[in-house]
Amino acid sequence: MKTLLKNCVTHRSVLNILIEDEKIAALEPVSDQKISSYDRMIDIGDALVIPAMIDPHVHVRDLELSYKEDWTSASKAALAGGIATIFDMPNTRPATVDRASLDLKRKAAEKSLVQYKFYLGATSKNIDILNEILKDEPEDIAGIKVFLAASNSNEIIKDRKYLKRIFELAGKFNKIVVVHAELQSCLDIWKVSDLKHNILNHNELRNRMSAIEGTKICIDAAYEIGNKMSLAHISTQEEIECISIFKNSDRIFCELTPHHLLLNSRILSKIGNIGKVNPPLRTAKDNEVLATAVRLGFVDYIGTDHAPHTLAEKLQDYESAPSGFPGLETALPVLLTAVREGTFGLEKMIEITSGRAAEIFELKNTGEIKVGNYADLAVIDRDVKYKIDPQNFLTKAKYSPFAAKEVTGKVLKTFVKGKMYECEKL
Repeated sequence: MKTLLKNCVTHRSVLNILIEDEKIAALEPVSDQKISSYDRMIDIGDALVIPAMIDPHVHVRDLELSYKEDWTSASKAALAGGIATIFDMPNTRPATVDRASLDLKRKAAEKSLVQYKFYLGATSKNIDILNEILKDEPEDIAGIKVFLAASNSNEIIKDRKYLKRIFELAGKFNKIVVVHAELQSCLDIWKVSDLKHNILNHNELRNRMSAIEGTKICIDAAYEIGNKMSLAHISTQEEIECISIFKNSDRIFCELTPHHLLLNSRILSKIGNIGKVNPPLRTAKDNEVLATAVRLGFVDYIGTDHAPHTLAEKLQDYESAPSGFPGLETALPVLLTAVREGTFGLEKMIEITSGRAAEIFELKNTGEIKVGNYADLAVIDRDVKYKIDPQNFLTKAKYSPFAAKEVTGKVLKTFVKGKMYECEKL
């Protein structure tokens, strides 16, 4: 099957794109009009066409948590957000920490409409189990996830020598370790403080020092061991300062979420526990520093940290409300709006939403519009303005800290290995 996409506005030129089966077979400037053999033609009509987003940080839930989200709803939400590839985190129920739980997740993921990989969760006792799984060289494993602090439901790695053993194991199999680097010992100090436990103090209760100290520990360990390591959802100026030293490293990376880039704790007085997330929304100053870090190339890739819960769960009191909120359907719209507002350029946005992640996680034939790559594409109306309405989400979690935000840029179609999904028909 050959499909010709005409009048595709990319970030560099206006092209006709020929898709043959799963891959991009030819590219030509629209003025050439030399591609004549195809089975169907779709006029993109001067819409923006970019590589579909790769999201290395998604909590799909499913299995015992399917009431929050499942692979069908999550993958539809991804498609609606212009995302063709997602990596699923291990802290679900059951946690993905051994072969049995991995096989359950593999079976559940067969429903997915997008491409996917899984993280294996590290615990204080499963390093030999991880070794047994990884020695089979499974292609569907993105890496190992480590938590240095509690976040909803997960096991914490406290022993630094054991942390280094995990890093060594990952290096042995050329797998990346992705770390939630808030340090539990720093958080424990505030559990017994006089600070009121409510959402307005979440940024203090889950203090920035926990993220800074955890980041330092992980960078030191990765530098010593020499394995690939990425810091998930960086949120503070100080983390950027630590990471900037290793800007040219091919071993140490960092992820930024749209909400840590664009939102801060000021919004919490309006949205309450809807905005509860770990690490917390920080300060306006942190927003500014993170935006500068994107422009300077200190941020490697965007992860949504899509973490759906039921609305009833989120509306509980502060202590009971789980952390996290959906992000698959809002990431590209808010980032495209940031581009329009001059926060960073379109080419940089494409780099941190697709190309860089493909490089870091060693994904073959994706992340760039070029001949021979999979036709993983997002087609976007660059000019349409609208307000984000969570009631229109395809995720089961129909709320968002970005609710009512006016954005410019809407995903119209998403291609996954050449298969087209029209967002309005999902």
